[in-house]
Amino acid sequence: MWKVCKYTLLDLARNRFAIGYALLLLVTSSGLFMLEADDTKALITLSQVVLALTPLLALVFTIIWHFNQLEFTVLLAVQPLRRESILRAQYIAVSTALSGSFVLGVGLPVLAWAPGPVAWTLLLTGIGLTLVFCALGLWIAVWQRDRAKAVGIGLVTWVGLVLLYDTLLLWIMFTFSDRPIEPLIVPLAALNPIDLSRIIIMLRIDLAALLGYTGAVYERFFGSIGGAAVSATALALWMAIPFLLATRSFVRKDL
Repeated sequence: MWKVCKYTLLDLARNRFAIGYALLLLVTSSGLFMLEADDTKALITLSQVVLALTPLLALVFTIIWHFNQLEFTVLLAVQPLRRESILRAQYIAVSTALSGSFVLGVGLPVLAWAPGPVAWTLLLTGIGLTLVFCALGLWIAVWQRDRAKAVGIGLVTWVGLVLLYDTLLLWIMFTFSDRPIEPLIVPLAALNPIDLSRIIIMLRIDLAALLGYTGAVYERFFGSIGGAAVSATALALWMAIPFLLATRSFVRKDL
């Protein structure tokens, strides 16, 4: 498994998308800090860029990469190697490459201009989202045989999590604002990794007060040690479940 992972990583190190992804994030992050005098405002803007861009690129790149490497994957599958090990090695390699690009593109400017707890929270949540959406992308690619359909499903998934889910959540909050909705809002937030990451960053920057009652609910739960443990567990499940489903589909798939 580690040999497959090693050679896949070496191949990804020369991949133009991975290099371009790091340069795009580096230029964006550096530009925001140069244009904005207040580092906190720059971090807020950068966090919105990261929450939208990182999941999209990780998802689409993983799907396209899997189809580009399909012939090599089939060649590996006919060797005396366990299919679980092949997919695990590929996931580790892709997620490591994209996480490295994210750290170079966002980590260096953030730690240079605004080092501190907020910077580390942004980096950790960005890496977490990369791991989650690489697993989702791998599952979609393994499950769907057609490249175009797989990319379409990935884009629909991203739009649903970024736009439609927030719209639904806001509708629920406004519709039932006169009722005790704490038991409902917190689990709903945990069902979306992007929303969950946004809440974690928001609490670290102390922006919960701007959201009124909803912010107070989030701060009371996610601001505690137990809430932090729930957040980490939810992100870990978002990574583990799609990967396990992808592994199951890959093992049963007729290549």
